[in-house]
Amino acid sequence: MEGSSSRSEGSVTCGTWIRRPENAHLAVVGKARHGDQPSMLEIFSFDPKTSSLFPFPSAMYVIEEGEPVSIAVHPSGDDFVCSTTVGACKWIELRGHGDNIELLAKDLVPLQGTGLQKCLAFSFDGSRFASGGVDGNLRIFEWPSLNIILDEPRAHKSFQDMDFSLDSEFLATTSSDGSGRIWKADDGVPVTSLTRNSDEKIELCRFSKDGTKPFLFCTVQKGNKALTAVWDISTWERIGHKRLLRKPASKMSVSLDGKYLALGSKDGDVCVVEVKKMVISHWSKKLHLGSCIASLEFCPSERVVLTTSKEWGAMVTKLTVPADWKDWQIYLLLLGLFLASAVAFYIVFEKSDLFWNFPIGRDQPARPNLESLMGDPQSDDQNIWGAFGVGISSALPIQTFKSYASKPPCSVSTVAVSGSASSSKMSNANANVKEEISETYSNTMTEAMGAVLTYRHELGLNYNFIRPDLIVGSCLQTPEDVDKLRSVGVKTIFCLQQDSDLEYFGVDITAIRAYASTHDDIEHLRAEIRDFDSFDLRMRLPAVVSKLHKAINQNGGVTYIHCTAGLGRAPATALAYMFWIQGYKLSEANNLLLSKRSCFPKLDAIKSATADILTGLIKKLVTLTWECSTCSNVEVSGLDIGWGQRIPMKFDKERGLWILQKELPEGRYEYKYVVDGEWTCNYYELVTPANKDGHVNNYVQVTDDDPNSITAALRARLTSNDPNLTTSERLQIRQFLEAYQLEG
Repeated sequence: MEGSSSRSEGSVTCGTWIRRPENAHLAVVGKARHGDQPSMLEIFSFDPKTSSLFPFPSAMYVIEEGEPVSIAVHPSGDDFVCSTTVGACKWIELRGHGDNIELLAKDLVPLQGTGLQKCLAFSFDGSRFASGGVDGNLRIFEWPSLNIILDEPRAHKSFQDMDFSLDSEFLATTSSDGSGRIWKADDGVPVTSLTRNSDEKIELCRFSKDGTKPFLFCTVQKGNKALTAVWDISTWERIGHKRLLRKPASKMSVSLDGKYLALGSKDGDVCVVEVKKMVISHWSKKLHLGSCIASLEFCPSERVVLTTSKEWGAMVTKLTVPADWKDWQIYLLLLGLFLASAVAFYIVFEKSDLFWNFPIGRDQPARPNLESLMGDPQSDDQNIWGAFGVGISSALPIQTFKSYASKPPCSVSTVAVSGSASSSKMSNANANVKEEISETYSNTMTEAMGAVLTYRHELGLNYNFIRPDLIVGSCLQTPEDVDKLRSVGVKTIFCLQQDSDLEYFGVDITAIRAYASTHDDIEHLRAEIRDFDSFDLRMRLPAVVSKLHKAINQNGGVTYIHCTAGLGRAPATALAYMFWIQGYKLSEANNLLLSKRSCFPKLDAIKSATADILTGLIKKLVTLTWECSTCSNVEVSGLDIGWGQRIPMKFDKERGLWILQKELPEGRYEYKYVVDGEWTCNYYELVTPANKDGHVNNYVQVTDDDPNSITAALRARLTSNDPNLTTSERLQIRQFLEAYQLEG
């Protein structure tokens, strides 16, 4: 094919460019084992005059075990990393230049034995290195110290692609299950999941690189249609798509100057698109006939692409696109314009007396409109994205790449609607009522939780990604909220509210669940926990997390856990799941949670629930008595039922006592007697000091009969300040949750 040259023929698995000073670029090609030839890495010099690789490699490195899978080159061009099929990675330094190149290899220790790393990438400033494995584990390192920034084992089901943004602030990753994630490169914090429809799979991702328009390009497979979609980095909203390659893509690349985007197909085609207009400028059909494009990279300084495939080896193709202006051509043009302007100025100065009357006086004819002479002065950027059906440049003014602000996943959009004066008054009245309801709830929550917490129900749904697969948020209010969660990849909505919570805010849970049931890609589940009740939280957590764990195993994707405000029950349930199932130390999980969402989970309830499971949910019989033969009714409030409920006591005529016997797990329980409707304490039993409101309660401490027993020591450890679980304990909890028989 014209404009193409082939080198390193044979079973080539990967390849890319190595940027070198003075445009003396190199190409590194990974080759699989073939016959008697071992698998190896070959370095070729590039001749820009002929747009071809030199016929013989300048240097080689033999890979003793496995075959090369992926290569990432540091922006400096001084070293690169290569992953292999045996789960090892090599860090290779380049010494010398020209034909005198020496390769010095060493093991990349943090990635040894971690499994096959399918994706590797360096940030553009060279300070970060990321790897994504077939096991879905994402790792981000500082470079070259290799200090770990993020080690996330459940980032994806299995990695598909990754790319750093031009300013090295973000890392985009995609998964084999069709999802896409955005991460902060500096600390590994997940920013958001890319929106997609249920029938769409996001496959490849590349950030724009022209430094002015902050976009993320992704290939999307929608049924049998192959699309190239665009997300706006400033909001992470999807702004459009276009069919370009019109067949499934295996590789995508963006030129270093951001002018061109290239797509390689799974059957050997390559198309190159001018980003400014989103039109195809070059198409090499059947370049790697019938073979999947394994690598596709733009040359750092020439309009040339390097492609590889197992059957056809490595090829360098010169693109049939308009030639770029050279620096000397631009300077010559500017000089010509300057000279022409000087001549025009001289002519006007000599021939026209109007020059001396500038600016125009009131009696002189108006100057011609500049637009009528030169056409529309607007930049052609105004229309370059018309293919997407939206006027992007009118909404996104030219800006430096750092000038945008990330929109957090919990942001709430508000819409102003104009109407009549009467409807406006009614709306204001309704708003005031809603604010009063929220304020009352917030005050109650603050008093019950012991921390200043605020929830504004009238502002709508709000949430935060705690992990890429786990969201904690407030309650859904309308069926439309289901679609909002589907758009960020949520597969399970896990509601912890009771009916009384829903009635307080007027939420129609039946309509929400009915709407969710019409979609095959999301499930709405309920597992009720009493609000502001840490003991009920403790007792319900095993059943609740069991149901949650089973749902996540079945549905996968992102899970949305919510209570009413998303500040107590939901974060506590998420913590218990992270602690029991996902392998976090409780303090680590809590620190991660609080770094993403301001909330107040009851850690003591989680600790006690953990000890309850591992000690066999042991309970002890507690007997309470009230001596009074003339009372008509005696009840007990508190204990394990909360202050909003009462348990009737039974009267023993022979002894003249009101008696209540109840089994309770270990712990401290406060309670009070309600005698013929009056709340009182039994001062012959243990009493608490007066609280801030002056109230005194009875209490009972349920403990192990033998303080030196194994179970007592276990509970003491698990309820300490910073508990952790052993591998066997975590396995025991997992088995307990999986065997737990759910109610109903």
